[in-house]
Amino acid sequence: MSQTNVAYKFDSDAISLGELPSDKQYTLSPRTLPVRIRRLSIHIPHGLRHNSHNVLSVEIDNPLEQPVSNKEEKQENPFNDNDDSYYSLKTFRERRRGERNEDSGLSRRIKRFYKDQDELIDVYEQVHNRGNGDDSANIAHTRTQKISNILTKVSLAANITLFILKIAGAVISTSLSVISSVIDSAVDLASSIILFWAWYKIKRRDKYRYPQGRTRLEPIGIIVLAVIMCAASVLVIYESINTIVDDANFFKAGPNTTKTLQAIDMSAFPIAAIVITAVVKGILFALCVRVNTPTMSALAADHINDTVSNIVALVCGIVGSYAYKNKINQKAIFIDPIGAICISVYIIITWIKQMGDQTKRLSGHTADPRFISQITWLTYHHSPLIEKIDTVRAFYFGTSYLVEVDIVLPEDMLLKQAHDIGEGLQKKIEDLPEVERAFVHLDYEFDHHPADEHKVV
Repeated sequence: MSQTNVAYKFDSDAISLGELPSDKQYTLSPRTLPVRIRRLSIHIPHGLRHNSHNVLSVEIDNPLEQPVSNKEEKQENPFNDNDDSYYSLKTFRERRRGERNEDSGLSRRIKRFYKDQDELIDVYEQVHNRGNGDDSANIAHTRTQKISNILTKVSLAANITLFILKIAGAVISTSLSVISSVIDSAVDLASSIILFWAWYKIKRRDKYRYPQGRTRLEPIGIIVLAVIMCAASVLVIYESINTIVDDANFFKAGPNTTKTLQAIDMSAFPIAAIVITAVVKGILFALCVRVNTPTMSALAADHINDTVSNIVALVCGIVGSYAYKNKINQKAIFIDPIGAICISVYIIITWIKQMGDQTKRLSGHTADPRFISQITWLTYHHSPLIEKIDTVRAFYFGTSYLVEVDIVLPEDMLLKQAHDIGEGLQKKIEDLPEVERAFVHLDYEFDHHPADEHKVV
């Protein structure tokens, strides 16, 4: 995960979080930064500079405590297009870089910085539009889920049809490359069934046995598939090595041996079956890769694996068949089991990577810093009665994020008013498509360390 260092410029001064030693806390002068953020705590990955608590802390004094004059001002929409404050969307839009003629002379790192900055401003615009009643993001998320469901069913139907077709092709050809491709298709069929079952279970909520839903079935299913796929590929590698040894013994024994080569017959039907499979899988990959969900990512990886493996199986099977029939040098028959090994190794590497990604999601890996920045910006603009933003955390909770926000309210505020502010912020954060659950903690002071509030595990 990339770490983005964001520089904030105030008149002639510029402060970069990436340039500050992480083992200290910095307090900026009220004359320099008129905002009410007290501490932004971001869990940063290992390998980056961090303190013993793995927390990046920035402290900023509050220079202005503007009392709200009346109830009408308190209820004013915080997402105001005419707001000229430093953290307003209007100010951010003015800093949008875009594409310029002089960018050709900039280094790649600087171009990337400006691109990341513009993307972050786009994210803030989405939050702004949602705060003003624009529900397009949630509509798009619902539409994505429907498309994901349709593609899962289409993939299941395609895998069943192609599996039957390739079984017939493997029986006719007896090519190890084709057989390894059939095993791949068998696991594909199992993967489609498991993912469809996971999606079905997630939709059928049981609020008593699973009060927070079963969305983590999705990454669990993908991990199970990865294990099955790797195990099947290891078996193919084992069989291919045995075939290579047998063929080597045949050539070593000479023409008078009673041993025979592994028969390979790539006729028109096996070739047609593999070509059809490769084309269908390529089309499904092009459709699934456009949908950004864990299920579609797994299916897209599965489809591209099939496309590559079927092309390799076709080439290696044809070469092995020609070698077996003495149309080319017979020793070229080794190409078939070697092709099967290459396909299996490629499948193992791909699924191990997929398994690692899903394991991170299940183990609570931290969210991208830009997403944490989005939550901070949303909290900052939620209510003028929030005196400080104490802590912001976000980490994976299965396929989506779990968010924790600590805010500081006036000590003498009524419980009802404090509750309404906290609950409103919680609903606003949970309205983000990436968030599964949000917790908002209300406090009246900010002198304690964030780790003092919860058990450290």
